[in-house]
Amino acid sequence: MELFIYFITTFIGFFGGMVILARSGEKYGRTLALGLLFLSLFELCYILNYLLESSMLLRVASFMELACLCAFTLSVTSMEMSLSRKRGFVSWVARIMIMACIIYGVYLVISPESYLDVNQEGYYVLGLLGKIHAAFILVGSVIFMWIMENILRASTNEQKRVLKYPALGIITVGVGFILSSMHRMSTLSITHEVLLLSSLILLVGISFLIFFAIRFKLFEMDIFVSRYVVYHSITFLSIGAYLFAMGLLILGVQRLGLQLSFVTIGFFVFLVLLALGILIISPDAKASLRFFVDTHFFANKYDYRKEWGELSGYLSIAFNEKQIIHVTSQVILDSMYIHELSLWLKDMDIFRCVYSFPSPLKNKALTKDELFIAYLEKNPYFLLKAPCIAGDELWARTIKDTSDILEEHKIELAVPMMAENRVIGFIAVGKENPGTPYGKDDIDLLSAIASQSSAALMSARFAQELAANKEMDAFNRMSAYVLHDLKNAAGNLSLILQNAPKHMDNRDFQKDMLETVSETLARIDKVMGRLGAMPAKEELNEQHIHIGPVLDKVISRLQPRLMEIKVIQNIENDFELITDPELLERILENIIVNSTEAISNNGEITIEAKKDGTCSFISIRDNGTGMSEEFIREKLFKPFQTTKTKGTGLGLWQVKNMADKLGASIDVTNYPAQGVMFTITFPD
Repeated sequence: MELFIYFITTFIGFFGGMVILARSGEKYGRTLALGLLFLSLFELCYILNYLLESSMLLRVASFMELACLCAFTLSVTSMEMSLSRKRGFVSWVARIMIMACIIYGVYLVISPESYLDVNQEGYYVLGLLGKIHAAFILVGSVIFMWIMENILRASTNEQKRVLKYPALGIITVGVGFILSSMHRMSTLSITHEVLLLSSLILLVGISFLIFFAIRFKLFEMDIFVSRYVVYHSITFLSIGAYLFAMGLLILGVQRLGLQLSFVTIGFFVFLVLLALGILIISPDAKASLRFFVDTHFFANKYDYRKEWGELSGYLSIAFNEKQIIHVTSQVILDSMYIHELSLWLKDMDIFRCVYSFPSPLKNKALTKDELFIAYLEKNPYFLLKAPCIAGDELWARTIKDTSDILEEHKIELAVPMMAENRVIGFIAVGKENPGTPYGKDDIDLLSAIASQSSAALMSARFAQELAANKEMDAFNRMSAYVLHDLKNAAGNLSLILQNAPKHMDNRDFQKDMLETVSETLARIDKVMGRLGAMPAKEELNEQHIHIGPVLDKVISRLQPRLMEIKVIQNIENDFELITDPELLERILENIIVNSTEAISNNGEITIEAKKDGTCSFISIRDNGTGMSEEFIREKLFKPFQTTKTKGTGLGLWQVKNMADKLGASIDVTNYPAQGVMFTITFPD
């Protein structure tokens, strides 16, 4: 057991010293680390002395004790503000202590018997140097404990919260030194029992010091401890602590000469297993254990990378506002130690509660004129139990005037959800389960979650608006198609109506009129059919066709428009295509109608169809006024762009879309003041 105590003290002292020495950014931190390393060395000497019974090892240990004390004293001297300002004084203290160690070491080498000798009974008896060493250790321990107490007294409340446990550790180390030195001075001897007791006290002291130095990042230490390592080591550490405690218990029972019955041992084991079972099945017990680990083993209370990654992953598969609210709330409940949460979003001039836990707050709302909302619009967070900052009248008024709202909705901490520099909502949480006040870690985590969720909500809303706009765009496109087709049909009927008084007695006119009315009604039926089939995609009905009959059908349909216009057809013999005849008719009709509206009476339209190599060409040219090069380059084939006073600008846009469906291309050749020519190219 003695060897175990020496070994664990040596290990912890060496480990803590190396960690602080490697990661500390302050000189006094590295000096304290040297003290811990010297402490581990004299504990190592105790181990070897216990095994080898060599007085030389105790002499070496005395030198390490002196060096350890000097390092601790120099460290706390550099930490004490009133002393650290006197750089010359601190420098001289360091020189004196180094010289004292050197002189002591030299004298110990020259005259080792002056420190320690072994009498006839085998006891270690102190000589003159040993007495001086013990007195120096006693006085030095009192001095560095007194300086540490002054540091603690001069600290602010926040500094005391951080320093009190490390200070207790340093003072405990001093107590261990004082106990050892007083025993040596009073008995003029060294015994294993006192060394063991002193080592136990030093073990407690350095454990406090190292643990809280790492926990609060004292001495400007930059240390990262993996949460996953700690969480996965809890079971191992618990079993180790249990075995260690059982070993101490059994050792104590044996030393006292007691006998434990089978019933007593069995009942004790049952209690231990019961406690373990409660820890496993109790959510509150596990939450308390997790809170203790997060707040005592790590510099930061939360693993921001983990929480941020989880929220990002959940938000990546959340496609609407309801899903975003759900995953945001779940991440907050899983990450923070709370049982009360509410999430509010702005709806016009009202903030509505869209999620609450554990009790529903449906139909709860706050107006934008509430003082609480005004505070969130001007501040990055609201904290109920924050110390009132001098001059912060808005915070004091908010606490006073909205106390009923804060109590009803159990709001202890709230952060705004911002988008485009305006508040679109806020997240509020109640008291923390362990009852501790909220700190910077809680505010930072909740603010980060609120920021990420706000961005996701705005993206979801923009996506929803975009989808609605696309639906409206699709509706507008469909309406444009229908409008243009009906416009052409109405134009044909209008021309018949205009010519009817003059040619009503003409049988050819009557025949043409009936055919035109019949085709127009059939066309309107087709438009209605396409409307009924929306939004199904229009399928191509490709056929092997001759262009002549198709063109004759289109010209016959447009005869009322062409009565005073000359149409010239130059069609190659056996000109054939494999395409959709209905779409081709609509393309030709739109271009011809566009030409009739661009030319005056007695105008001329020339239609040609020919093959050239691997392509087939259909061209339609008029001798109208033509178009400007700028219009052709920038606006042609775009919807609602036209050069005509009464045009809709949809005909050529439709032509381009239908040509694309057929796999054809359409080009325009402009003849200034002499018209234009549209050429449709069909590749084989």
